[in-house]
Amino acid sequence: MAPPATGTARRATAAPQPRSSARRPALRVFEPQPRRTSRRHLSRRGHLWLAALLVVGSLLAVVVGDTMVAQGQVRLADLQSAITSQLATQKAAQTEVAQLAAPERVVAQGILLGLTAPAQVVDLPQVPLDVPLPVPDTTPLPVAHTAPTASTHTAAATTHTASTPATTTVTTATASTR
Repeated sequence: MAPPATGTARRATAAPQPRSSARRPALRVFEPQPRRTSRRHLSRRGHLWLAALLVVGSLLAVVVGDTMVAQGQVRLADLQSAITSQLATQKAAQTEVAQLAAPERVVAQGILLGLTAPAQVVDLPQVPLDVPLPVPDTTPLPVAHTAPTASTHTAAATTHTASTPATTTVTTATASTR
């Protein structure tokens, strides 16, 4: 081989010369110490078991949750069908009540029972339900005293009557002289 054309000389590397005073020890085969089955190994095994247990537990939780949701859906469907049938029964009962309460039928039943139609019908005025009524007077009436019949010294009882638009009040006073 020819030297490089660039003109730079290469430096020759010489093989290292062993030192006479500091000799290297002889090479030997490395044999690692035997492994101990200590905490480290048991810890890894415990972690693997814990991880497997967590995976199985989470899958079991998902299966239980899905089962509960499915049962709820079945129960909901049963309740909806029961509601539908009860609504149909209610509609049929309402229709029957409406037919039984029809004015023509009521009049016909009344005639069969011997009732007669009135000569005049008076309609009552409609009362609005959103207008509050006045508060009624709930004070008790005074108790009227009765005069004893065996007494000879009784005076005549006087009666006073006071009348207001809402109520009528009667008071009785008894006077006795000796």
